[in-house]
Amino acid sequence: MITLIKWEGGVGRVVRNQKRELEKLGHEVKTLTREETPNFFRESKIIDHDTLFTQDWSCALKLIFKKNHYVCFHGHNPKKLGYIIQTIIGKLKGNKLFVVGDTLKKRFPKATLLYNAVDKKEFYDMGKERKYLGWIKRDYEEKDIDEMKQLAKDLGLGLSLAENIPPKKMNEWYNSLKVFASYPKWFAGFNMCWLEALSAGVPEVCGNSNGIGVEIAEKIWKELTWKNNVQTLLKRFKK
Repeated sequence: MITLIKWEGGVGRVVRNQKRELEKLGHEVKTLTREETPNFFRESKIIDHDTLFTQDWSCALKLIFKKNHYVCFHGHNPKKLGYIIQTIIGKLKGNKLFVVGDTLKKRFPKATLLYNAVDKKEFYDMGKERKYLGWIKRDYEEKDIDEMKQLAKDLGLGLSLAENIPPKKMNEWYNSLKVFASYPKWFAGFNMCWLEALSAGVPEVCGNSNGIGVEIAEKIWKELTWKNNVQTLLKRFKK
């Protein structure tokens, strides 16, 4: 039994894809969120499974010394105390730590680098007319909406914001875009939306060097499948 432990949110999409690929290979997989288990730190049943894989340093606290416990960091914690605790946990886990980006790998050299991936059956070119600059409005973007409006104006495009779009509609949204822009802040670990836009056929993807960096994303996105992601996971678990 492999148990994937996470918070709700963007990381949940990673876990959903990993669970699917692990089950294809015949593994029994359970997912558990902090929200679903309010008494998480007093819960004992979850620690009996063969492999425990937590997706956040705060989820890892109770399980930190379990031999069958692995952790993945999806970004740098931007708060001082959180950054310190994350650093301690990362060093304690050593080679049982996974990280999703190059800056995290530099910070935790013993960790296994595990890039996130993209589901090319979910994100693909639909052959539609493209006439917008797309931007996902998030708290952890360096740019603000006024800067995006100006950029859209300079490009002669309409501005399309992704707000409260259901996950199943995101590919359709990407397919309306001629340009997609995302500028994550320094603490980003990956930035999956670049991969999604590239896979959906957006002609121009703009960004910065935070996360994995948009230039790296453009070079390697075709290789980043969830099947390969899970193979890296299993190889480390078996060691």
